[in-house]
Amino acid sequence: MKKSIYVIATLFLVACGPKEEQKATPVDATQTEATVTEIEEDSVLTAINAKIRNDINNKDLYLERCNYYLDREELEPAVSDMNRAFQIDTAYLPTLLRQADYLTKRGKLELGKSILEKADKLHPENSKVHIGYSKLYLIARNNEKSMIHSDLAVKYDLYNAEAYYLKGYNFLELGDTTKAISSYRTAVEQDPEHFPAFLELGLIFSEQGDLLALEYFRNALELRPNERRVLYSKGMFEQENEMYNEAMLSYTQAIKAHPDFKEAHYNLGYVHLFYLKLYRQSQKYFTDAIAVDPNYIQAYYNRGYAFELLGDIGNAAKDYRKALEIDPSYDYAAQGLSRLN
Repeated sequence: MKKSIYVIATLFLVACGPKEEQKATPVDATQTEATVTEIEEDSVLTAINAKIRNDINNKDLYLERCNYYLDREELEPAVSDMNRAFQIDTAYLPTLLRQADYLTKRGKLELGKSILEKADKLHPENSKVHIGYSKLYLIARNNEKSMIHSDLAVKYDLYNAEAYYLKGYNFLELGDTTKAISSYRTAVEQDPEHFPAFLELGLIFSEQGDLLALEYFRNALELRPNERRVLYSKGMFEQENEMYNEAMLSYTQAIKAHPDFKEAHYNLGYVHLFYLKLYRQSQKYFTDAIAVDPNYIQAYYNRGYAFELLGDIGNAAKDYRKALEIDPSYDYAAQGLSRLN
């Protein structure tokens, strides 16, 4: 079972293809609806800057602005604010945790560990320090040590939702799905807004073919209505369970929020082509997917297949040849040309 999105790179589910699962390439997370969002972001930054001008030695404000920059991958000003907060108070736990998290997420595990060791000495028996350790050891692929620290986090804070989430992640890594589900459920009991735990529960039950997956996906969408991975995963589950209208709604919502989401375009085409037998309508969605990614082999093939089923041999051959031009080893396109011949 492929697991979690928390501290290891995000994985996107595969898009369907004829008689096999066609693997989707990673989706570009860039948003296109920028204007309103940029104005909102500018107003947030302006407000933080105003507060800092009125209280230039407030370490929390520098951390707030640091987080603002980190959310936007503006690393240089983020690090500058992190260092400024540290200069104000070298023993301040939130600053130490932010430093450790920053280093850990960028693979500088030894440096991150050294910061956590300092935090542990200054703030013994603090659950947040052990959360930091647990995440670090997850990235280091050391589930045993990660579990030790997530257990310690629970010991020092029985209601720490993140600790239960990390326990669930470790259980899933170790192949114990039952305990993973139990830990994730405890996480959302402690924090009903813990989005990653709802997502993981949705993915687990989706893989099991259990309709409970839809409940957890809906809970996740209540927290993040336009989250692309949730919409896509929900659509895939609905598609695989013959809930085609619902699947198309999920994919359409994903495209509305993320016009560059090529897998959602592709799967709309796939549903129309293979399940609804609406060949001409399917071509539109495959064409939309190609517009996003001109090298989308599976979209060329399936559009060609739709042409073939409509009796348009010339355009079918053109799309099959284009797929082979991109990848000469793509057997489906070669078989398609053979059928036409």
